[in-house]
Amino acid sequence: MVKTIPFSCILTFVVLLTYADGNVASLPCGGKIFVEDSVVIDIPSLHGDECVWDIQTQDDRILAFTLINERFEDVQDYLTVHDGVGKDSPILQIENQMKYEASNKDLPPAMYTTSSVATLRSRGTRASVLQLKIQKAVLCPFNLGPNTACGRIVDEISCYCINFALRNWEDQMFFCYQNGMKLVSLESYDEEQAITSAWDVVQWSSLSDLKQEGNWVWETTGAPLIPGYQNWYDNEPANHDGEDCVTFPWPLSASQRGWNDDYCNELRPGACELHP
Repeated sequence: MVKTIPFSCILTFVVLLTYADGNVASLPCGGKIFVEDSVVIDIPSLHGDECVWDIQTQDDRILAFTLINERFEDVQDYLTVHDGVGKDSPILQIENQMKYEASNKDLPPAMYTTSSVATLRSRGTRASVLQLKIQKAVLCPFNLGPNTACGRIVDEISCYCINFALRNWEDQMFFCYQNGMKLVSLESYDEEQAITSAWDVVQWSSLSDLKQEGNWVWETTGAPLIPGYQNWYDNEPANHDGEDCVTFPWPLSASQRGWNDDYCNELRPGACELHP
């Protein structure tokens, strides 16, 4: 659960706290915050000095900022997000953030840093408290080269990339690893629908029973299929000899589609994923 952290501006000093889901602490106006996962902070109406917060997450991740019940363009005179912690760090704005053709248009507008650090600055006076959600996120490129596309299709913090080049299951797994990602493991109906809505092609998942017949495992995470989410098509898995790797959605011609066990040497597209 994401917690809300109130800020009091009675005192101004610098503190360093680590936030993980479930932790709540009171902070003064200004300070240093390490975002372990996700936090929501309350930035109150101000009547005096500018408040400055230095925000940081783990080194190989970036920060994503979204406003709750507000628009960034409506509060830019009161709150600014800077890409870095230097005095001259550029101000992030929605209009100069990366846009992805495959991204979920229903996601809230978010601003992303280019590194693991940022600065928040608030000043002036507002009639109400401003709520800002800060999350650890992954970098998401526009693509991974020819015949590929990327997008934030499930949430604001993860990244998915499709490789339309036809490869067998093992080669698609390797392509994802080469790019610091993993072939998709479907953890929910919503995730599966988001992927097929963005790229409606029969594609590889990381599910296989290569190591033991009938023992289905998401190979990129090591998690067993049971008792997790399942969406087999009618009479699948057929368990024909050598059908050890799973494609989805199957078949494209049906209104209700699901998973199909297939021969691992078949040539299919594949989607990679990366999560914080």
